[in-house]
Amino acid sequence: MIEVSKKAGLGRVEVHGDIGAVLQRDEGTVAILDTSDPRSPKVVGRYDTAKDSLDGDLSFSDDGKWLFYARQTKTFDEEGLHVLDVSDPKDPKLAFYLPAGGSYRVQHLSQGGAEYVVLLDAIDGMVVSRFEATTGALVPVHVDALPALKVGGPASAGLFYDPKDPMTGRPLLYVSTGRTGLQIFDFSNPAHPVEVGSWSEVGLAEIEVASTKTSRTVYAATEYWFNDQIPPQVMVLDAGDLGDVKRTGRLHVGVDPAEHLFLQGMDLVGSRLYVAQSSLGVGVFDVGSGRIAPAGGLPGQGRAQRARRRDGLSLRDRRGGGGAVLLRYRRQPRNALRGSSLTHCVYTRGLRL
Repeated sequence: MIEVSKKAGLGRVEVHGDIGAVLQRDEGTVAILDTSDPRSPKVVGRYDTAKDSLDGDLSFSDDGKWLFYARQTKTFDEEGLHVLDVSDPKDPKLAFYLPAGGSYRVQHLSQGGAEYVVLLDAIDGMVVSRFEATTGALVPVHVDALPALKVGGPASAGLFYDPKDPMTGRPLLYVSTGRTGLQIFDFSNPAHPVEVGSWSEVGLAEIEVASTKTSRTVYAATEYWFNDQIPPQVMVLDAGDLGDVKRTGRLHVGVDPAEHLFLQGMDLVGSRLYVAQSSLGVGVFDVGSGRIAPAGGLPGQGRAQRARRRDGLSLRDRRGGGGAVLLRYRRQPRNALRGSSLTHCVYTRGLRL
């Protein structure tokens, strides 16, 4: 276990090789970690300038030299996208700042020999910027702001990028918001993404996608910023036909809508979907067989946030403070997943995998 903060809880966690980044969500601070020894990770640097932080997101560049920090605050203090030079993890520096209205989700991606950053913002909506890796500068090339205020606060947006969709061979960008549900864009031209599919029965947040040459399955957590009466659950969507996306199932734990029970993050590893829930900890859905088969979970000893894994490592907030548990697991290639009858999962009080 590593203690990242003595004051408050943690948010998004990203790991790239031997460097990690943890968002101290209530403090507006990004802690930089040395994870070369998973048994003894260390905080080696911090980026700290915000006041009254609300939430945010983190994403590394492909080479790990840049960290993109999307920041939301309660007082609009330095809200927007911060590009950090982390080539020296001990001394992260601000290289570029893109003002925005309350940035909540960010993802770096490469397409057509260039680098881009996609931002989901409370005021500006979806913003696509070209990234200049030599200077750290961002140049906006596309803005999709409508409908207005479609991205709200925590748990009301998600991003997933598939650089080469197995069915079409084209890059697809999956975008979710609390107002529009799911939108799927052909991202062949990042300056002019074309919507090719959508689903909008309920607002959505975190999303994960499993694709093969014959199928696409989207796992999308329900949002709670705009509608806090929706029970915490994961919608299972069949997107095999982009023009006719359909819900085929739901994953849930049978709990009532409550702030301490909402879904906070997801990650799909092979046939297992890891779901972080505020007070129940991390649960695992085995979705590979087309039926629900609970695979276990980590006990809820605090606010589990952002169950995102990179390079076989994960960090989990513990006891609602600033501690994190570093987990190791084996990364598996994503395979064919079907979800026609996924309806229930039970969180256990121990890890049984």
